[in-house]
Amino acid sequence: MDILFERRFELLWPTLTEIRQVLKHVLGALSVKRDEADAAGLVATEYLTNLIRHNQGDEHVIMLRISQTNTDTYHLTFVDELKPYNLFKKNDSSWTIESHELVEGGMGVELIRHYFADATYETIASKNYFSFPLINIDKRPSIIYVDDDVVQLALMSAYLQDKFQVITCENIEAGWQAILTSDASILLLDHQLKKGTCEPLLEKLNKSNLKSQLSVVMLTGDDSEEVISKINRLGVDDYLIKPVKKNKLLQSIERVTHRFAYLSYQSTFGLTPSKVLLANNKTAHIFGSIAVGNGGDFFMPINDEGTAFILGDMMGHGLQALKESFAIKGFISGFLATGLAYQDMLVALNNALYKQQLCKSSLVTLVICFLENNKLYWLNAGHPPPVIIDKDGKISQLKGTGPLLGLSNDHQYTLYEAELENIEHILLYTDGWTDNRFTDKDEMAELKTIIPTQSNSAEDFAHSLWKNSQVTLSKEIDDASLIIIN
Repeated sequence: MDILFERRFELLWPTLTEIRQVLKHVLGALSVKRDEADAAGLVATEYLTNLIRHNQGDEHVIMLRISQTNTDTYHLTFVDELKPYNLFKKNDSSWTIESHELVEGGMGVELIRHYFADATYETIASKNYFSFPLINIDKRPSIIYVDDDVVQLALMSAYLQDKFQVITCENIEAGWQAILTSDASILLLDHQLKKGTCEPLLEKLNKSNLKSQLSVVMLTGDDSEEVISKINRLGVDDYLIKPVKKNKLLQSIERVTHRFAYLSYQSTFGLTPSKVLLANNKTAHIFGSIAVGNGGDFFMPINDEGTAFILGDMMGHGLQALKESFAIKGFISGFLATGLAYQDMLVALNNALYKQQLCKSSLVTLVICFLENNKLYWLNAGHPPPVIIDKDGKISQLKGTGPLLGLSNDHQYTLYEAELENIEHILLYTDGWTDNRFTDKDEMAELKTIIPTQSNSAEDFAHSLWKNSQVTLSKEIDDASLIIIN
C-alpha cells in the first residue's frame, strides 16, 4: 500500500474546514470523481463532528491518510489515539437517508453506509482507524469546451473523450459556471459564436484569480492579423485555425498543459482562534475561511476590550484573494494605531480604494461591529447585514448596508444600531456562506431550514449550525465564513 498523502491535524473545530479543503484539492488532483469526492467530504464532516464533540476540551491530534491499494482504488483513513468510539456500534437513531431531515447526531452510520458500504472502524495497538475505499476514479483530466454549434460539440467530444473528461457548454455563461465548479485544467473555446465571441468570457477570467489554474486554447476560423493579435492580447496559451485535425488538437493541448503537471497543496497561513471572547459576556464562534486563514475572507479584533471587530471579504477566493486581503488588513492596522474613530478609518480606506492606492484589481466588502450598552452597532460597506435570532427562535435580517468601498470619494457611512435585549444569537457572514448554498433562493427562508432546533449550549448551537450549512465540496465556489455571537 502506497501512502499518497499524510498529515496530522489538531482535533479542533477549525480543522474541520481545513480537512474539507485538503480533500477538495487532493481528491481532485487524484482524479476521484466529483460525486465520490463530495461523498467523502460529507462523511468526513459527519465523522469528525462526532469525534470533536466526544473529545471537546482535550488536546488531541488526528491524522488524515490517503493511500493507494491498487491502480483502481484509494483508501481514505483517519487515525487517532483517542478512547475508541466505534460509530457503527453506538448508533441508536432511527434516522434514514430518505427522510432528508437534519438530525443533531445519529445520522452518522446511515449516512456513511449509504455512501461507503465498506467503511470500517477498528482499534489496533491503541490506535483507531476509520477508513473507506474510493473506487470511482477517472484519471482523464477534465477539459471545458465552449461552442454553440452542437455538431462541433459532438465532434470535438469524440476527438477528446479517450484522453479527457469533456464538459461541453453551449454558451459563455455555462462556460463560466463550469470554470467555477469543475476541476478542469484546460479551457477550449470557439472564438466566434452565433451571438458574439468568447472574448467576454476570457476578459472575465483574466480579471479573476482563476486564470492561473487553466490552460486556454482558442479555435478560430479567421486567421487575420487583427483577430490573432486580439486573441493573443487576451492571454490564450495557444490558438488553432479551423478546421482542426485531431492530432493537431491533442498536440496543442499537451503542449500547453505541461505547466500543470504537478499537484501542490500547502497550508501555511495563521489560524484565527475558533472562539473570541467579547464584551457583555458574549462569545464570537469563528468558522470557515477566516478560521483557517487561506482565502480572501478576514476577521480582525480591533480593540483590547473585546467590543469591536471587522469581518471582510475580498472579491474572488484562494491565494490571490488572500494576498489582496493583506493590503487591506495592513491599512486598517496602521490607521487604528492613530487612535482615530472607526468612521474616520472607513472614510480613509474608501478614499484609498477610490484613488486606487491599494487593491487595484479587486473589490472588498466589510462590516465593522462593536458592542456597547447591550446594543450592536455596525458600519457596513457593501456587506450582508447581521442576522439575528431572538429568544423565541424568530429569524430576521437587520437593515443597514452602505455602498462598496471605492465607488465614491465623498460617501459618509452610516452608523447602524440594534437592541440586543431579546436576542439569542447574532450571525455575521461573507457572501460565500450563502452563495455556495442558497444561490437564487430566499436566503432567510433557506436559513430557517438549517437552524438547529435542539442544542445543549450556545457553543453547541454554533457548531451545529455550521455543520448543517456545509455543502458538497464541488459547490464550494467561494470562500465562506461565519461568525456566530451568543
